[in-house]
Amino acid sequence: MRPRKLGNKTLPINLHRKLDKRTGKTYYTYRNPQTGTTHGLGTDAEAAVSDACALNSAIYASIRSAALLAIVTPKSESKTVGQVIASHLEYSNTLGLAKNTIRQKIINCNKLKTALTADNPIRDVTVTDVAELLDSYDDRPRMRQSLRTEAVELWKTALHNGWAPVNVADMTRTNKAKVKRSRLSLEDFQKIYAVALKLPNKWIARSMELALVSAQRASDISAMEFKQLKSSTSWIEGNELYVMQIKSQLKTKVRIPLDFGINGWTIGGVIKSCQTSIITRWIIHHNRYHGGAKPGMRITAGALSRGFSEARELAGIIGASETPPTFHEIRSLSIRLYKDKFGAEFAQAIAGHKNAKISSLYADARGAEWVQIKAG
Repeated sequence: MRPRKLGNKTLPINLHRKLDKRTGKTYYTYRNPQTGTTHGLGTDAEAAVSDACALNSAIYASIRSAALLAIVTPKSESKTVGQVIASHLEYSNTLGLAKNTIRQKIINCNKLKTALTADNPIRDVTVTDVAELLDSYDDRPRMRQSLRTEAVELWKTALHNGWAPVNVADMTRTNKAKVKRSRLSLEDFQKIYAVALKLPNKWIARSMELALVSAQRASDISAMEFKQLKSSTSWIEGNELYVMQIKSQLKTKVRIPLDFGINGWTIGGVIKSCQTSIITRWIIHHNRYHGGAKPGMRITAGALSRGFSEARELAGIIGASETPPTFHEIRSLSIRLYKDKFGAEFAQAIAGHKNAKISSLYADARGAEWVQIKAG
């Protein structure tokens, strides 16, 4: 059986209590050892203990032979939560997922392992056990959503191998995480860009231009080179920009003509403006000594985000939601502008999205822009 929580060790077997932080009341529940189902026994401690003792006597008295006892006792060969998690992560590593995705899965699985007890048989975990864990993250909806998704996938692994009878995680309630980050409007982009042009780090404005005309992520903007080398993931060749997107582990590849552009800029024109007297392989590079950086050194994706945030704050752009727009929102703005200019299919292609559904999410302005009504 699953080790009892410290607060339940003084109670009769199969009786559990839980404090509702919202009301301050303690509720008692009884878990039927035969079926695994949980029944509420109210808030009266004395009555709950009495009822639990009576239920235990009745249920265990009905088990008259070792054969029947074996039916209601978890089988010794049942896999533990920890063993199922290990199998689940091993399978996940064969799917070709991005490093960040695997890292998040490991974080989620560690939380599940701790909360549900690694040595506990997976078939002993109840819906209530998983629900209690998820409810503890109600104030962090994104994390709750991610954790529930992982739990559902974990039980799919258990079901596939016959280690659990049902997917208890799938029986918990879902939540819709509130979108907190604001979209970036073209008007706000222009305000931020005007500030960026005056900053000593000239690469901030250049990176904003390149992100807008190419519709690529910060990681790919950071990796863009003037010509292809052996280790290159993004480079200029002939009259095209070649991008092997890092997030897709270089599986998504796009070629964009240099004469394509929006907002009065072309990709080729922006890249030309990035060329300086500094000898460097990187299109977006440091233009001065700054901290430990030297002129010509590559700008990391994190630095691109921080540089944009600096310009955004100086421009006084707060955003319509809880979190102001980030550098990544330039990609969303670019996709929306390309969609308006060339259509949804073109926008999907330049973004490197495999399906239209993903592009439509980026194309959602989240209230950041007015809808232009056009006649005809």
